[in-house]
Amino acid sequence: MTTTTIRTRDEPPLAPASTALPRMHLRPVLAIAAGLVALELAVAGRYGFHRDELYFLACARHLDWGYVDQPPLVPAMARLATAVLGPSVVGIRMLPALAGGAAVVFTALTARELGGGRRAQVLAALAAATSPEVLAAFHLLSTIAFDLFFWSAITLLVVRLLRTQDDRLWLAVGAVAGLGLMNKFNVAFLFVGLVAGLVLGGRGHMLRSRWLWVGAVLALVIWSPDLIWNARHDWAAFAMLRSLHQENSTLGASLVFIPAQLLVMGPVLVLLWFGGLRHLLRHHFARPLGLAYLVLLVLFAVTGAKPYYLAGMYFVLFAAGGAWAEGRLGARRPPRGIRGWVALITAGGVLAVPLTLPILPVSALAEGPWEGSINKDLSATVGWESLVGQIAKVSAALPAAARTHLVIFTGDYGAAGAVDLYGDRYGLPHAISGHNSYWWWGPGGAGNGATTVAVDLPRPYLRTIFSEVIPAGGVATPDAVWSEERGDPIWICRGQKLTWAQAWPSARHYG
Repeated sequence: MTTTTIRTRDEPPLAPASTALPRMHLRPVLAIAAGLVALELAVAGRYGFHRDELYFLACARHLDWGYVDQPPLVPAMARLATAVLGPSVVGIRMLPALAGGAAVVFTALTARELGGGRRAQVLAALAAATSPEVLAAFHLLSTIAFDLFFWSAITLLVVRLLRTQDDRLWLAVGAVAGLGLMNKFNVAFLFVGLVAGLVLGGRGHMLRSRWLWVGAVLALVIWSPDLIWNARHDWAAFAMLRSLHQENSTLGASLVFIPAQLLVMGPVLVLLWFGGLRHLLRHHFARPLGLAYLVLLVLFAVTGAKPYYLAGMYFVLFAAGGAWAEGRLGARRPPRGIRGWVALITAGGVLAVPLTLPILPVSALAEGPWEGSINKDLSATVGWESLVGQIAKVSAALPAAARTHLVIFTGDYGAAGAVDLYGDRYGLPHAISGHNSYWWWGPGGAGNGATTVAVDLPRPYLRTIFSEVIPAGGVATPDAVWSEERGDPIWICRGQKLTWAQAWPSARHYG
């Protein structure tokens, strides 16, 4: 008696793992990846440094195995970029742009691992290259950019491991995970999701593989220098995480997390999102990835995580979505079958560009704090040299004797980083700050009793250190663009009551 298995046309065939993969279509995939890199570099020099990039440059001048708010990878990359190309905006943004191109290629490779041919690979790569979060994240030198890169690499390796059942791939997964942890702790959540997905997907036996545990040890060894640094610095990074969790994990954040995924991934890509998730959940070997996504979606929503924390999972969903779409197209002729998908995804990318990249003139940026929330990262790249110029103007009005031993004291690392980068042009000393890692670097050579120009610090706090705190204006931004610094007070402080050593413990603030 013969039995017949009935499948829907978009369900993958139950082929053995040894089945030969479709051919990799590198030419169109590399063209899409190169297009993303070219776009990112073409606009990299507009506006200016981001507040976090200024901070990373400061961290690069204080190279260490760890920092309060991130492991050492991105500061090391900033050090490398500035050593080769100098402290230029375009120079430090080359590496994240290239990482974005690599993530696009990884997505197409993942589609191939899932059985996707040319159309699946092209659609997956195009979706990855035009997603709003991808466009925005790979524009800046940031931990987010490389976090996305590592998630795309790890999910590719895990899909291949599931397909081939080659447990030795856990070594590669462990190595990439260790590097990912040296960039951002967020990658640890990916493994929480993967473990849950393997158990719920009936693959829990894979967790007993000795290669998995060897890979875990390898990841821990690679990550260990940062752990040792934290142990020697009162577990500063974990104190920072607690501070951020208390600040951001609200009921409102939980309620908006799932709807916000539409903006992270891109509304136009919703069909690939749902189609890819369905494809993974019905797949004969990749189901654990679909379950991992659902577990992380619920986990992040319940804990009120930032919406972009889940962005790295969309690479495997785009890959599965490409395979799903290819299955829907069936035997249609490629030019007609794929044209609509390409046009739709491209249109979504075009619409996302002005909201994610510095295409528009500065004067077109939002002026209100609510509007600024559309893309705070664009506003955060405007006006930093202007801020230093305003501090220099206040300094220039002081008596010559006061300028000789001047101290610049800021409340945030962005302003401190700007002074450190641009201050030499105006004859200003390096800044001191109690914000994050700046606090650990201490007050340096700040002279006791010297006149201090303070920025973005509350007057009551300054009065605990100085007897005289005089307003000297507020921070103005070009074209009145909204930023977190706009309107921050600038003070002239005299009559120091506490030495900097005495004042420094209370100066610390994480966030």
